[in-house]
Order: sequence, then structure tokens, then C-alpha cells
Amino acid sequence: MSGRLARRVIAACLAVPAVVATADAARRPEAERITSAGANAARRPVALQATTMTDWRAAGLDGTGCYWSPSQGGPIHFVAAGAKAMTRINGRVVILKPRRGARDLFPFTYDAWQSGDLTIRVVDSARIKAMGYETVTTDALLIVSRAGTTSRLHGSLICGS
Repeated sequence: MSGRLARRVIAACLAVPAVVATADAARRPEAERITSAGANAARRPVALQATTMTDWRAAGLDGTGCYWSPSQGGPIHFVAAGAKAMTRINGRVVILKPRRGARDLFPFTYDAWQSGDLTIRVVDSARIKAMGYETVTTDALLIVSRAGTTSRLHGSLICGS
């Protein structure tokens, strides 16, 4: 077995989602913009960028947790493990902490995150798309808010140890 299928099978068995991140990059969905009445129409949606294993390790995010990708097997844009999460915006790594009132998303991590004016909420569909030995992939929505603009990003949530 070789190629993309092998990388995905191996990724399902690994504690760190490193192999999935190297799989072929898929198209990034356009964000759905939500603004209040009278809001500035020139505001652009918050765009999360792909992260790397180096980013995750520098942030101390190895181990049991979840990561989100705009497409199954695509680049990883959000990672959460324990009481820490990270993403990349405008080329910079952003470390987030659980928001007050955050609920359990998966054992050892949460569904709502914040860093300054950036908030990210993970809405898991609980509709299983794929299962590995220690991982599960579901459809999930990220609700990302910053500076008065909210984006709804549809993708895949992979959780495991």
C-alpha cells in the first residue's frame, strides 16, 4: 500500500495528525459571512490558514485532542488538546485558551476558545464520516469571530489519541 491511502491509514493510527497534514491539499471553502444590520460591507471573513506539525509541537499540542480541516484529509487549520488550542491567521500562530463556560468537546479538550478578540467555537455534528483504531472523523462547523465579523467554516473534525 502506498500513496495517499497509506498516509491516511497511518494517520488514523498515530497520536499526532502529522501524516494527514501532508496529504494532498484540497480547495478551501469560501467562508460564509455573517454581519449585523448596518455592518461595514467591506469586512472580510476571518481566514484560518494551514498549520504544521512544527507549529503544533511548538505550542505543546501533542497527544489526545482534536483537529479541524476544511476537507477530510486536507490541511489542518485548527488544533486543540487539553486546555490549549492553536490556529494560524495572517501568517502568525495564535494560541487560544478555553472560553468561560466552554463544554467538553472530546475527552481532554473543549468546544469554545478565545485569544484576545478572536473566538472559535466548534460545533460537532456527531455524524461519523470515518473511524480509525483510536480516531473518529465527523462533520463539524467552526464559528470564528474577530473584530465584529463572524465566519462559519464547514469541514472535518478528527479526534483521537
